[in-house]
Amino acid sequence: MTGWKRRMFWPAAGLLLAAGLVILGAGTDTLLTASAPLTAHELLEAEACFGLPLLAVAGAGVALLFRRQAWERQESERRLREFLATAGHELRNALTTVSCYVQLVQLGGPPEEALGQAAAETERMASLIDELALLTRLDLHQPLERRSVDLPQLCRDAVAVVRDIHPGHQVRLIVAPGRHTVTGDPLWLHQVVVNLLANSRLHTPEGTTTTLALGTEEGGYRVIEVIDDGPGVPPELFPKIFDRFVRGASTTAAGSGLGLSIVAAVAAAHGGTVTLERFGRGAWFRVRLPG
Repeated sequence: MTGWKRRMFWPAAGLLLAAGLVILGAGTDTLLTASAPLTAHELLEAEACFGLPLLAVAGAGVALLFRRQAWERQESERRLREFLATAGHELRNALTTVSCYVQLVQLGGPPEEALGQAAAETERMASLIDELALLTRLDLHQPLERRSVDLPQLCRDAVAVVRDIHPGHQVRLIVAPGRHTVTGDPLWLHQVVVNLLANSRLHTPEGTTTTLALGTEEGGYRVIEVIDDGPGVPPELFPKIFDRFVRGASTTAAGSGLGLSIVAAVAAAHGGTVTLERFGRGAWFRVRLPG
């Protein structure tokens, strides 16, 4: 590994390992601290997981608790292996591409085009590392900045960003009457809206219209919706659309596969949810945030 590759690789590898350890640690917290007896619902879950009959004798709850925790640990380790393999694959691909363009210049190829492509790939790798760092912060439950956020202004800012970067996609903003504010981190909430709009841009053809709608719901929830008239989400992706590194099999987009994972994590950190709704043509994402 040459010097420039080493300088780029090791910081990325260190962050990758740290993020992976967070995933592993998040799944083992209960193994180290859990002491409460299982509820009846948890006992039924344990029976389904392990194929064991329910035991009504003293100590059965403790035994099933440890079996359940052992299963959770195995599941966390599996997720860690998948995370490291996939993230490592993404970073390795980026480094390989950069290396190819550098070698092309060394062999006398056109330097402007090659270096431009290498710079673009380096930027993609830096963006991936930034997204991994953000997810790691969320996994660690680091405290959010808590202040009043004006959602209409936040949505207008996000639309302006997307329109500047992707003028070929139409984005319209609809704000229902009323006062739309939440308490939270304005930068992270801005990232939620930008990611949803960027997701629509990446997975729909040019000329698609995307609607960003803001309103309220019973219980004081503020609702942010992103709806497009594109081809929609393949049915097989619905159960895992918010998982990390998930991409459609037929997509040609160059996204990292982390954008919707970040949306889900930020929404959860604010006590909210994000869902992908089923309806006719296109995609419909709904973010609910407590007011």
